[in-house]
Amino acid sequence: MEHFSVIQSIIRSGLAGDQDGLDKQVQRLLTRLEKAGQTKEATTVRRLLQSATDTKELTPSRVEVSRAMITGEVLTPDTNPPIDRETGAQLCTIEFPGAQRTAPIYEVDVRETIQGLLDEWTHPEALRCVEVDPTRSLLIFGPPGSGKTMTAYHIAQNLNLPLVMARIDGLISSFLGTTARNIANLFEFANRYACVLLLDEFDALAKQRDDPQEIGEIKRVVNTLLQNLDLRRDHGVTIAITNHDRLLDPAVWRRFETHVHIGEPNMEASIRLVKRFLLPIKPDEATVSIIAYCLQGRSGADLQRICTSIKRTLALSGKEHSGPGIFQALSAVLARLPSHDHAPAKLLATDPDAFVSLITNDNHFAISQLEIAAATGISKSKISELKKSNRHVAVMEASHAK
Repeated sequence: MEHFSVIQSIIRSGLAGDQDGLDKQVQRLLTRLEKAGQTKEATTVRRLLQSATDTKELTPSRVEVSRAMITGEVLTPDTNPPIDRETGAQLCTIEFPGAQRTAPIYEVDVRETIQGLLDEWTHPEALRCVEVDPTRSLLIFGPPGSGKTMTAYHIAQNLNLPLVMARIDGLISSFLGTTARNIANLFEFANRYACVLLLDEFDALAKQRDDPQEIGEIKRVVNTLLQNLDLRRDHGVTIAITNHDRLLDPAVWRRFETHVHIGEPNMEASIRLVKRFLLPIKPDEATVSIIAYCLQGRSGADLQRICTSIKRTLALSGKEHSGPGIFQALSAVLARLPSHDHAPAKLLATDPDAFVSLITNDNHFAISQLEIAAATGISKSKISELKKSNRHVAVMEASHAK
């Protein structure tokens, strides 16, 4: 039996409870499968690994933050947020640690970065040996719906600290000098208490000072912001979020120790998101992969919205909550959307047979014809015919010709 020696090692590590050894042997098997060109088997192993990761991420542990590292008074529900003196509008809202939030799902690089930041607060003594502190400032940027704000909540929750969220509508004022004063008051409040300060829609406050479209007031605002970011370094954790990183003043970037770009999820992350958003429905792996393949390039928020529509459509159709029913519901949901930039989604919305022709001819989509048949309800013989016909090519060419 091929790879049997590695499988033996996996079994031994599992029976011995050696998690590190188990992980090492599984990776060894994955490498061998890929070298042997056994892509379908390698894909199956990756799915199992991701399922294990999902289970761990659903119950994130909180970090015990040393009071010596985060100074300040304790925020309570009775604490009044600062307000704009002219309008009375609150400059921030406060969320306290409490109900467990579901952990975000990221690609590997982003997940390791965020976990690395939390690990810094878990092991501050290791950092003290080299005379550095845990990261206190983080700038997160990326397209809308990618999970940036959710990440801020996740970090605050794991640090077990209140999240002070700046309200842009309260901070920005039409009165000359008031916006700068509001920013100063917000930071004074955040510095007084032990908390995480979240500056969402950060580009509204930190635009380039040489932008010809902006009035002179923006220079005063950005200067005040930079000064207060410098002063906050010794007080607490600050997270800024923006969808428009190109609009930020260059000096702003230097005020943040770590920059994290969160983009659209890749195939691996999309699969995990689809599984989460389809709950309590638990489709087979092939069905989940087909949905993720069809929705590549969409944000996490888009995936959630479409999965919710799939569940509504499926519930009202009266069909079984299995592969074929879900596949038909997905096709119906996509057909109702106004447009599609992604070819697979466009094909499924207009011609499901052409979509099946596409996935059977895509060598990167490692699902067997038998699995596709079970997931779509289309017979294996018809799937074989569709694979040979290259129907998707003709449909896509006709679409481009219009």
